[in-house]
Amino acid sequence: MKLESQLPRQSPWLYTVPLLNTILLLLVYFLFSSGFVVQSGVTVTLPQSSSRLSGFDRAHIIAIAAGENAPVYYDGVKVTIDQLNEVLERDRKKDRRAIIHADVRAPHGKVQEVESAALAMGFEVAIATTPVPAPTRE
Repeated sequence: MKLESQLPRQSPWLYTVPLLNTILLLLVYFLFSSGFVVQSGVTVTLPQSSSRLSGFDRAHIIAIAAGENAPVYYDGVKVTIDQLNEVLERDRKKDRRAIIHADVRAPHGKVQEVESAALAMGFEVAIATTPVPAPTRE
């Protein structure tokens, strides 16, 4: 004896909606996760160091480009030292960490001036570097 179901037949779209939802969630995740990479938006050549930077995930980026005038950028926006003090004062209540991306050809005095301004506002400051390449064995 063969039993037949008395329930109404389900639409095939019922099973594709969760699949589409999962695909969209993964797409959104991968699109937004690329923004978590710490980048300043300003091209600088960082000095080499064997130290490692940790704990500065959501830090503000202060970039100092090379050159005689050495322009300063705060989170990708060009600022003067006076404007830097203002934005540091404004952002003092938020995340109080800053990473300084200083070009190797940037004047050391300018780097110290920017670092002192951030430290005076109570920020934790780290200097960004590139890792020293491992020695090759021949």
